[in-house]
Amino acid sequence: MNSKLLPLIVWLVCSSPLFAAETPAAPAAAAIRMAPASAGLPALPAVVRSETAEQRDARLKWFREARFGLFIHWGVYAVPAGFWQGKPVAAEWIMNRGKIPIAAYKAFAKDFTAAKYDPQAWAQLAEDAGVKYVVITAKHHDGFALWGSAYSNWNAVKAAGARRDLLQPLADAVRARGIRFGTYYSQSQDWVNLGGGKGNTPPWDEEQKKGSFDDYLQRISLPQVRELLEKYHPDILWWDTEYQMTPERARPFFDLVTSYPDLLINSRLGGGVLGDFRTSEQRIPASAMLGRALEVNMTINNSWGFRSDDLNWKSAEQLIRNLSDITSKDGNYLLNVGPTAEGVIPEPEADRLRAIGRWLKVNGEAIYGTRGGPYPQALSWGRTTQKTYPGDGATLYLHVWEWPPDGKILLPGVQQAARSGRLLSGGVPVQSSASAAGLVVTLPGSAPDPVVSVVALEFERPVEVMDALPLATETGASGTLADPSKSPPPR
Repeated sequence: MNSKLLPLIVWLVCSSPLFAAETPAAPAAAAIRMAPASAGLPALPAVVRSETAEQRDARLKWFREARFGLFIHWGVYAVPAGFWQGKPVAAEWIMNRGKIPIAAYKAFAKDFTAAKYDPQAWAQLAEDAGVKYVVITAKHHDGFALWGSAYSNWNAVKAAGARRDLLQPLADAVRARGIRFGTYYSQSQDWVNLGGGKGNTPPWDEEQKKGSFDDYLQRISLPQVRELLEKYHPDILWWDTEYQMTPERARPFFDLVTSYPDLLINSRLGGGVLGDFRTSEQRIPASAMLGRALEVNMTINNSWGFRSDDLNWKSAEQLIRNLSDITSKDGNYLLNVGPTAEGVIPEPEADRLRAIGRWLKVNGEAIYGTRGGPYPQALSWGRTTQKTYPGDGATLYLHVWEWPPDGKILLPGVQQAARSGRLLSGGVPVQSSASAAGLVVTLPGSAPDPVVSVVALEFERPVEVMDALPLATETGASGTLADPSKSPPPR
């Protein structure tokens, strides 16, 4: 496939009259769009912002350039740390999975002290890891808010041992380092606050049978979202779970967030709201996808929140290759940590983040500001990303996972000559030559990095791949890189 066609195809899918049919009665904030099945998008009609493709691309520019973010799951669930009544149950889902009564769960909050919470240290770790944005669970499904909400006393200021706002210090610390700040908010599931949804689980406490879900949305959920936007001005509002979110229930949330012109939201508000980027949890798509921006969110062990018995840490090699793989598919990697109730990020998680940061210091040029490579599927030796420049020049980055014994790798279907080539590690020159099968790249010596070594090839014009496989339109995922962990239950 000609790589120049990809932006055109995406523009046609997202912007052409064949895709978009605006409902005349729709308010200015939204348009109701219809997409053909070939677009590989969810069942439509879907609610999206009323904006041009150029406006959407401008809002998403920083997000597409960031490529790597840090997810933080922190809340009262860190106190039981996976155990209820002496038995292992779950991490952030422990209240639901263990059917813990509201009163018993609330009793944990006194031990959610954040006594060792150092937002400056967290921000420094984020900087050391090379992440460009941080997203923290301002309120998870247990309804506990990390700030002093005026709409529910079930929060870190009024109900917990912390007795303070935990969001603002982190927002300030990461932004001081040039890192964007985002807030996760569970809009529909709330197992504690009156009327909050229970997802697809029947109530297990009589108190949960009281109240109206619609009243909850209007009196707690929507006002809390407004609080987050007004107090912390997040760059991303990260929704989670869509249970019972009809179009009528989702619309006030959508209208609120679209009043913030630069705000990005993910795809989990529900009610037909498409979101600015697609969320793929614990799964790396098998190939590049046609359509929206992509974010893959994953854990370092098996759990999102802190769980004391979960020691199944993924290796730094695994995580670096995940980053390489996801970026090659034009996606972002949102990697999670789960701090303790005292506010300590487990050292195995911190160690792995720093290892990714060390790799990025050498090879970040092949990650930040790149787009997915011209190959929609993985290559036998690794992955590719690319950058194009005004004047039609381009850099193709070869992420070499498997260093070949003979020192040669093939770029199948590439008939263009490279102007020059170099290893990102040390700048060692790399030679290439044409063949009937494609461009042959001769690698010097041995791999400078046993995990992923990167070659930068410079071209006079964007790279075209002849007879490439078509872009995928399926919405599943295969986890291209074998993941040793079992996926936790849906959040």
